[in-house]
Amino acid sequence: MPSLPLHKTLCFLLCLFLHPAHANSPTTGAPQMVYAILSYAKWEQNTPNICIVNNPALAQQFRSQRSTQHVYKISPLQLDDLKQTSCQAIVFSNLSPREEQNILNSTVRYPALSISTTNSACELGSVFCLYQKKNQQYSFRVNMQSLTQSQVHIDPRVLLLGKNGGLKHE
Repeated sequence: MPSLPLHKTLCFLLCLFLHPAHANSPTTGAPQMVYAILSYAKWEQNTPNICIVNNPALAQQFRSQRSTQHVYKISPLQLDDLKQTSCQAIVFSNLSPREEQNILNSTVRYPALSISTTNSACELGSVFCLYQKKNQQYSFRVNMQSLTQSQVHIDPRVLLLGKNGGLKHE
């Protein structure tokens, strides 16, 4: 759980995601948004494992954008390896929502938070679904049914951000 007051945390996240460097491609700002979301999760491990499925380039972005405050292990892996790997967070970037849901139902047998960069409707599949708004700012939606299935405790403050369309700048 973040130690900063909510308003300071929101200001930090807002400044972070309004930076123009995050607006160039659909996944450029994704690692920072994912890190921000994951900071609201309660982890049993000291170093949670973020598994990036079928996208080594995105895994490299996660590594390069990790700061000292992000104590996550980044694991690029192929879909076939997901069953044998213990992932606390799973990032999908090139699967359909139906494929995400099938994988989460059939392969993931441990508590894990799922995040998608390609499932903007977020009605099926991942818990958190990132998308870029017309102004290139990132936002996210939350799939409450998938959150329940994930068995990971998330601070309700991030759920409210998702319900309200994520971070906004008017």
